Amino acid sequence: MTRPRPHGTKPLPSDPSDPDSTNVSRVTAIRAAGDQPGLVELEIDGVVAGVLPKADVDLNEITAGLPSDDPRVVEARQAIEIRATRMLALDLLARRGHAAAELLAKLRKREVSVLVASLVIEEMIEDGWLDDAAFARSRISNWRAEGKSEAHCRQQLTKAGVSDALITTSLLEPALIEQVSSPEQDAANESLVRIRRSIQGSDAASIRKIAARMARRGFELDTIRIALRQCELDDSMLDEDFDPEPDA
Repeated sequence: MTRPRPHGTKPLPSDPSDPDSTNVSRVTAIRAAGDQPGLVELEIDGVVAGVLPKADVDLNEITAGLPSDDPRVVEARQAIEIRATRMLALDLLARRGHAAAELLAKLRKREVSVLVASLVIEEMIEDGWLDDAAFARSRISNWRAEGKSEAHCRQQLTKAGVSDALITTSLLEPALIEQVSSPEQDAANESLVRIRRSIQGSDAASIRKIAARMARRGFELDTIRIALRQCELDDSMLDEDFDPEPDA
């Protein structure tokens, strides 16, 4: 990560006679980071502020005694924070996929500044670590396999910060439209066709009646959901407290 650095004369040594000079936070050391030859360690007031690649710092410009508010030191400390934040973000992604907005929110909860968190998210999108479209497709595929409704998929993706347009596009992808075939599913699909002869509505009440009748015929709720979706009926009507008993 190379950024332009300010040029000019080196700062003058602090004047011991200046009463404020001893209160200024300063660089106390910048050295090789242990057994990691490609990294350097920045120390401020005797405390290690962090490590960063040698390529990201000019060792001729940042020296012991330099005030911590010097632009060169500020830039180095920001580079340290960016590096640490990127490692944190990669650790979170290793656990599971995230949408960009979701990952940004998690970094902010860990008290990463808006500026640094945003820079890291932008870098990770550019590097291909974050892709909201791929995230949406993956999550929809998993949820559909679990028998979750379109409404559930949309709700969870919205919560993760995925845009409405991208959610809609992902839900309509042919690869994510279920083509489930098994003796049980085929029987459920046939049962639904027969039930539709007497219950033709597509409103919530009608769909609940259809599902209730199928449930009493022994079909599992996930199988019923898939049958409804394959017939282009909204199975989200079964998301809350579905009870197959009321339908006679």
